[in-house]
Amino acid sequence: MKVTCTLLVVTSMLGFFSGAQAQDTPGVSATPAASSKTQGGDVLWYGKAPPGWGGVVGSMKLIAPGVGWAERGGRLYWTSDNGANWKEIMPPLDAGDRLGGIFFLDPSRGWITINRPGLESHLVSTTDAGATWARKTTIPVLPKDYGVEVPEGFSMSTSAGTAEFVDPIDGWMDVSFAGETMNSRSSFLLVTSDGGQTWKHVAHAPALSDTKILLVSPSEGWLYGGDFGGSQHLYVTRDGARSWQEVAPELPSVDESLVIGVPTFDDAQHGFLQVNGFRGAGQKLKLTLALLATSDGGRTWRPDRTVANLDDTAAQQYASPTVVGSDWIFAASDHQPVLTKIGPGAKIDASASAASRPLYKAIRRISFATPLQAWAVVGDGYLVSTTDGGATWATLTPGPQPHVIQPHGSFIPRQ
Repeated sequence: MKVTCTLLVVTSMLGFFSGAQAQDTPGVSATPAASSKTQGGDVLWYGKAPPGWGGVVGSMKLIAPGVGWAERGGRLYWTSDNGANWKEIMPPLDAGDRLGGIFFLDPSRGWITINRPGLESHLVSTTDAGATWARKTTIPVLPKDYGVEVPEGFSMSTSAGTAEFVDPIDGWMDVSFAGETMNSRSSFLLVTSDGGQTWKHVAHAPALSDTKILLVSPSEGWLYGGDFGGSQHLYVTRDGARSWQEVAPELPSVDESLVIGVPTFDDAQHGFLQVNGFRGAGQKLKLTLALLATSDGGRTWRPDRTVANLDDTAAQQYASPTVVGSDWIFAASDHQPVLTKIGPGAKIDASASAASRPLYKAIRRISFATPLQAWAVVGDGYLVSTTDGGATWATLTPGPQPHVIQPHGSFIPRQ
């Protein structure tokens, strides 16, 4: 928008709101409605743009230091300078399409599943960080060899999850499908060895919901998710998905053990896996978090560090677990993100600090590129970044930003 147009809007808005003062408190609005030439055009705000302008961040990933993507307001954005500048990288969509899973193998190559309720799903890919997208394949409602005939007139829809790759050609994708009844809900696993051009149905893979995938090599992979009774399970294959074994290590001195997520591997042999243990019931229920280590590719696991005797309040501090380098890191929020880092061999009794513990809130998502650099989604969907291991945080705003008109008549150009 030209400066002459901007100044006309300033004059009009200041005249209409004569005597009004700009508010400095986020969420308190003494501002008029925005003015926009066209959808997607420049937007002008008097005083301050309200929190959440342009939509909140739903999902994101920091792929490498300073390089990552974020979905905000239904649009997909990319940065290579840690949020100083963003460019839109949305693939072409038809009416009714919505983004499914987003996966980037490196700062150039990525794949996105696109779903349309009631119809087939699609996979698109990029080799230039989203500057261009190529349509790879159409994902069927059910594979031809699934062994189920869909009756004529019976409504069936699919939802493709994330297509994850271990290299440019070998990948897995979990697809869930649903019919008109609870008994017609399930999922299936597809594998590719040509970069996603064609996919093969894995006949004997576990059927899980909300599936997480970890590919270690073209022949070794891990699946984690819930069965259709609500219980969580972890499975591994080491022969290219032909056979599967459940992985369920048990902790000592607890009533029940539960695997949390897929493992994290430093190399083909050394890695970590979180297992939670529960003891007692009702108000006396206590939670133990244990990080197990392996040196044989996950065939055996041993306790490495623990956080014991957590109640409901203490558990808020130890949310969003991840392993980064040698640290086991938990993310919570106390006005700003707080990272709790636990080193090898630590044994923490959480009940010892119960009296002085603040009331934390859960952080929705966190992604590390290095032990020092991370992004997190906090509050109602705000993206924040740290480059010093969580000592300080800065707010990032993916996508276009409005011109903000100041009360004295100047304006701040859109970044």
